[in-house]
Amino acid sequence: MTIEPEVASPAVAGSPLEEVSPKPVVRRRYVRFREGVGHAVEEAVIAEIRLSILVGDQELVQLMCSPHQLNALVVGFLYLEGLIESVEDLDYLRVCLEDRVADVRLARALPELPKRKIITSGCTGGVSFGAYLTELERFRLADDDVRVRPTQVYGLLRELYNHAELYRQSGGVHTAILADPAGGILAVGEDIGRHNTLDKIQGECLLRGISSRRGVLVASGRISSEMLLKAAIMGAPIVGSRTSPTQLAVSLAERLNITVIGYIRSASMNVYTHSWRVLGA
Repeated sequence: MTIEPEVASPAVAGSPLEEVSPKPVVRRRYVRFREGVGHAVEEAVIAEIRLSILVGDQELVQLMCSPHQLNALVVGFLYLEGLIESVEDLDYLRVCLEDRVADVRLARALPELPKRKIITSGCTGGVSFGAYLTELERFRLADDDVRVRPTQVYGLLRELYNHAELYRQSGGVHTAILADPAGGILAVGEDIGRHNTLDKIQGECLLRGISSRRGVLVASGRISSEMLLKAAIMGAPIVGSRTSPTQLAVSLAERLNITVIGYIRSASMNVYTHSWRVLGA
């Protein structure tokens, strides 16, 4: 298995790459108005690219994403879409930022690449191949001994803010963290797309040999059905957010035995499903 470092070649003068930087945050000039008066400023703006994932010589998908943690994004996406079961299923992975291409070779050939795509509700129009929507029970989590205190959950919200490095630089980006039941941070994902943050977390876990099972996920964006399904495949029994879950996400969480927590604040939260995992509920 070969996973090469992400490669960024310098932009060529006069090419579109001068305007589309491979850096996750770029500085741009714009006019800021305060009380009706405009002033020219130069500050950070989050970058966005279209990354094409090639498996063999076929294009699998194009993802709108932040040019950051791209090896993890690709590995996590392939895993959560059921195309690989571990990094050992990868023979080769190389991300070239200049071409906006991730070149993947699998250790075992697939009979055919999945074709049925679902455009998800993510703010960047995420894509899922929907292989799991008809076999939900396979991903139902067994009862476990994972328990958290409300104060732990409030603390994880603070950790989410502490690890939001790109957000602090530019805004306009989502953050998610994976913690163990004791509150230790295992992995962090930052991206313009909510779903991409979970792909990056799963990819980081696979690349570093960390299990995502029994973990607690906390995200900055809303918990949608797609986010909930990814959490189920990751084996995370608790999923929280500073904002709300959707009705479908709550229904899926009931079926999949996942505790969903929304509107987490410094000293309050809403537990929508399987509250037995929260001590004192």
